[in-house]
Amino acid sequence: MVEPRYDFVVCGAGSAGSALAGRLAEDPAVSVLLVEAGGEDRGPSIDDPELWPLNLGTERVWNFATEPDPGVNGRSLPYAMGRVLGGGGSVNVSIWIRGHRDDWDFIARETGDPAWGHEAVRETFDRIENDPMWVRDATDLHPYAQALLTAAGETGFARHDHPNGALMEAERGAAPRQEIIRNGRRQSPFRSYVGMRPRPNLTVLSGTLVTEVLFEKNRAVGVRLRGGGTTREVRASTEVVLSLGAVNTPRTLLLSGVGDPRELAAHSIAPRVHLPGVGRNLNDHALISLVWRAADGAELRAPGESRAGVFWNLTDAAREPPVFMYSTCSAAVSQTVAARTVLPERVVTFMIGMRMRGTGRVRLASADPTVDPLISTGYFADPADLTAARHALETARAVGTAPALRPYLAAEVLPGPVGRDATAAYLRDVVETFWHQSGTARMGRDDTAVVDPRLRVVGCEGLRVADASVLPRVTVANTMAPSVLVGERAAAFIRADHGLAG
Repeated sequence: MVEPRYDFVVCGAGSAGSALAGRLAEDPAVSVLLVEAGGEDRGPSIDDPELWPLNLGTERVWNFATEPDPGVNGRSLPYAMGRVLGGGGSVNVSIWIRGHRDDWDFIARETGDPAWGHEAVRETFDRIENDPMWVRDATDLHPYAQALLTAAGETGFARHDHPNGALMEAERGAAPRQEIIRNGRRQSPFRSYVGMRPRPNLTVLSGTLVTEVLFEKNRAVGVRLRGGGTTREVRASTEVVLSLGAVNTPRTLLLSGVGDPRELAAHSIAPRVHLPGVGRNLNDHALISLVWRAADGAELRAPGESRAGVFWNLTDAAREPPVFMYSTCSAAVSQTVAARTVLPERVVTFMIGMRMRGTGRVRLASADPTVDPLISTGYFADPADLTAARHALETARAVGTAPALRPYLAAEVLPGPVGRDATAAYLRDVVETFWHQSGTARMGRDDTAVVDPRLRVVGCEGLRVADASVLPRVTVANTMAPSVLVGERAAAFIRADHGLAG
C-alpha cells in the first residue's frame, strides 16, 4: 500500500539510494518511500556473484546503447546499468574499492568542503564496512590469481593485502580484492541497508518508473510514477532525492525542466531551472581487452579468477590517467572484434580499465520517459587517451610475460604484435564500458555544477541527487563503494538540515 505523501521520496534503490533510504528510516518519526524501476533482487545470477554476466541483456539491467561514435570506429556500445532492487550492487562483480586518496581530496577541492576529503571519507568507510555492509578480503585464491599477483610483483608492483588502505594511497600496487560476499552469497548494499533491516516507516516500491519530479515554483514537492499500468503522483513533505544513476538521474532532471533550456525547448519541455551542466561530464572507465592463449595444460578453472587486481598511475602526480586490471579465464572482447577473430579454445583476458580525459554526455531523445536517452561516451575523443591506452597495454603485457605466469599464458592473441596504427584501430574496435558511469550531475562551485557540496540541486529547493552522477570524476576502479559513501553523505546532510535522529 503506497500512501499519497511521505516525508522523503528516494528515487532509485541502487547502492547510494539504498544507503540513503536505510539511514533516513533510522528516525522512526519520518516516513520514507524508496522507488525502484526494476524488480526483486532474487535469483541465481544475483545471489551468486560469479554468475553476474548472466544479468546482461535481461530485465535486471537497463540495456542502453551509446550513439555511434567516430572515436570508436562508428560503433554503438552496449551500456548496461542495474535495474533491480540493489541496482548495480545486485548485478555487478561484488568488488569493493573505496577510491584513491587523491580522488577524494580532488572532490574536496572542487567543492570547497573537507567533508568530501580522504580523511573524512576514510572514517565513514571504516565505520560502515562491518556494519551494515559486509566487506571481506577474498579467500581461497586460485593458483592462477596467486600467480597474477606474483607476476605483478616481478614487474615492480608492491603487493598489498587488499586494494583499500595503503594501496589507495599509493602510486601503484597489486592485491586480492575485497568483496561483499557472505557465505558464498552476494550481500548487496540494498540487502545490507534495507532488505535485512525492515522498518515500518520505510516503504519499498519496485517495478515503478519515476517519470518526473513535481514542482511548485522551484520547490520539489513530489514525483510522478508509472507502474502496473497506472500513473500516480506521490508527494514529498520534506525532500525528493534522485538516486537513479548517471544516465537516469540527468534524464529525469531534464524531463522535469531542469537543464539546458535549449535542449529542453527541442523537446517542448518548459524550462524551470537553467542548469546547462545536467547530463554533461559523463565519466567512465573504458574497458580494453588484452587476450592471451592459455598455456597447454594450464589449470584455469578458477572459482574467482578475477579476485586479484593490479593498479597503476593512481596519483594525481602521474602523467597519465589511472589504470586497473583484472583477469578472466574467458574471451571478453567486443562483438566487433569477436566477429572477425578466430580465438583459441582456451584463452585468458586481461580486462584493463582506464579513466579517460575525454568526457561524454547524456541527452534526451524524446520527452517520452520510456524512450532511452542519447549517450555519447567521449572515448578516444582526446588523442592523448589513445597514447595512454597503448601505454596501459604495454604495462599489462609486461605483467603477462613475467615468469610467474608462464605456466598459464602462452602467446598474446589480441592485439598481438602489430604496429602503432593497427593498435590504435584495435583499441577503437575493442573498447567498451566497465559500467562505472559517473559525473553527469556533478558537484562543484562553478556555473556548470549541478549540485552543491551538500548535494542540493542548484536553483531548486527540496531536491537532491545522491548517486555516482555527483562525482566530478570517476574514482579509481569500481564505483559501488563510492556510491554507498555518497548515500551516507546525503543522509548526514539531510539529518543535519532537518534535525533528524539516527
